[in-house]
Amino acid sequence: MTDRHSAAPDRLHSLPRYRQPLPRESVSRHIVVMQSAGACAPFVGELEQPLVLNGESADFSRRLHQVLVGATVGSHLYIMGDEAFIWRIHGEARSAGLENDEIDITCTLAGARLVYCVHCGLTQAAGPEALLTCINCDVGLEVREHFSQRLGAYLGVCTNPDQPFAGARS
Repeated sequence: MTDRHSAAPDRLHSLPRYRQPLPRESVSRHIVVMQSAGACAPFVGELEQPLVLNGESADFSRRLHQVLVGATVGSHLYIMGDEAFIWRIHGEARSAGLENDEIDITCTLAGARLVYCVHCGLTQAAGPEALLTCINCDVGLEVREHFSQRLGAYLGVCTNPDQPFAGARS
């Protein structure tokens, strides 16, 4: 993974670090995917003829899929939104064949983040809280400061290892 996704020296290595993307000059096609109009960053106005997809559009999923599978060499993807949105789109882009150096991710909105329950394997949306209960297995989870780029989620582990399924059995 490239340096732009690595953590700052005072943070754990696995935590994502976001920065404002810069327009790429050697790009033949700029693809901008934003969660909402409010997620748009000012640099988009500097791009030459960008293709802009808004997550609030009725046909967003269909159009996104078409654009990602049709992306050619020289395309560059800029993703803007909250953490849950940008990492979901990042995963879709990687599955469609885009490489990490062809993708810029920018967290432009406060909002949901994804948490992966290591006990049942469910990935669920959550707020910034350090503790939550898994909506699938009812285990109390502590959200660790470890981010899996493959999953696009923080890892949630049992808050009480002496009774890992206490919530599920009560």
